[in-house]
Parts: sequence; structure tokens; C-alpha cells
Amino acid sequence: MMGDLFNMERTLTPSERRRLRGGTQAKGYAAMPGTGPKGETCGSCDHLVRKRLAKVYRKCGLMRAHWTGGKGTDVLTTAPACRNWQAIEVTPISSTTSARGPCG
Repeated sequence: MMGDLFNMERTLTPSERRRLRGGTQAKGYAAMPGTGPKGETCGSCDHLVRKRLAKVYRKCGLMRAHWTGGKGTDVLTTAPACRNWQAIEVTPISSTTSARGPCG
């Protein structure tokens, strides 16, 4: 008996086709991970946004217009920094105020 063109006994299921096609392209990054400063990650970037719902979803703030409700636009905090990486801005706490208000 002669097989088909690809010597397959049966057709592929949709999930098998997706697996063969490869993983989804990460759409949440503003630029290609790894194009930024060495040793820095998305987790150390000022653009990282933690969207708190039932779970915490990590997103790039530069891509806010493209966010979806799914994980296709999530970013990994361990991913190497992209060329848009920016150091986290730390605002100094004034010594004349405390959590309860002005000192004195």
C-alpha cells in the first residue's frame, strides 16, 4: 500500500499542527529581548508594569496600546533587557516628612 505524500497514516489534529508550527511569538516586548544593556533584565526596567487582577500579569508599559487579556502580551521579568530599557527611577524621601505627615 502506498502512503500519502508525507508518509502519514492519518491527518494531524489542530493541536498537533500548532505544536509543529512552533510557539507563539512574544508580542509584549517593545524591542527584541537581549538588545539592551548587559546584565539587566525586564525585571529591573522602569517600564515594567505589574497588572494585579486575580493573578499578577507582567507587561511592558511601552506596549500598553497592544495589551490583550491573554498571556501573549506578558513579559518575563527574567528576560534580557531590550534597547528601550530604562533604570528604575527612585524618588528620594524627604527628611522633613514622614508617613504620618510633617515632622515636628
